[in-house]
Amino acid sequence: MNRMPRSVYEKGFFHVMVQGINKKYIFEKNIDKEEYLSLLLRYKNNFKILLLAYCIMDNHAHILIYTDKIDEMSQYMRIVNSKFAREYNKSSERVGYVFRDRFNSEYINTKDYLLKCLNYIHMNPVKAKIVNSPEQYKYSSYNNFIKKSGNVNNEVINKIFDSVENYLSILNSISDEEIEIMDIEREHANFMIAVNNYLHDKKISLIDVKIDKEILYEFCSYLVKEKKYKQVQIAELLKVDVKKVYYAIKKQKTKLSPSEKGKNVQK
Repeated sequence: MNRMPRSVYEKGFFHVMVQGINKKYIFEKNIDKEEYLSLLLRYKNNFKILLLAYCIMDNHAHILIYTDKIDEMSQYMRIVNSKFAREYNKSSERVGYVFRDRFNSEYINTKDYLLKCLNYIHMNPVKAKIVNSPEQYKYSSYNNFIKKSGNVNNEVINKIFDSVENYLSILNSISDEEIEIMDIEREHANFMIAVNNYLHDKKISLIDVKIDKEILYEFCSYLVKEKKYKQVQIAELLKVDVKKVYYAIKKQKTKLSPSEKGKNVQK
């Protein structure tokens, strides 16, 4: 499915994803999951959004939102993430970024994709082999669907799928292959956000990366060393042989001082 920038859409359903920086397990402790969930629930009524589903895993979270105003969703995620980051850093006695890039969101434009997204969110703990069935996982909205509690908006789901019961009855319709495809799409979306943020911050384009060796060296080193993306992903983006990316990173490393090298050694 082709993805469009959030700014293209003013309202609709969005699959929102957040992840710990360097894939760090920022939600590994139950108290951290509970804190993030409490923030999601605390601020959902402050903005013109509907919280439809969620699942908080150890190093990332999935959230399904409906909004009439895209800016409202952005403000909602910004305040939730910033408040969590502040408390997380304080309790962990650390400083710096907590989340990997900005939050990522995908526009959902069909009922079929909405169903797959809901299933994907609720089946995440099962796929990760944390639990055997979705109702066993405490930090997902699945049980809110069953119990029809107020944590998520069941009214919207009822209108789309006729009833929550009807949705639950077809929960397992999504195949393992479809889940794998969604995983790949999510990772690619995160990769492109990192790329576009870097280009924007440096005020350059991919053309600049391709034609200027110094820019190429820094670009490749940033994505691999700091963002932990694979060399093959960069090679596919630039449409070059992966060896060129490898040598670009190696070349950048030789330019660093001994102290800088120590800081940038890839574990």
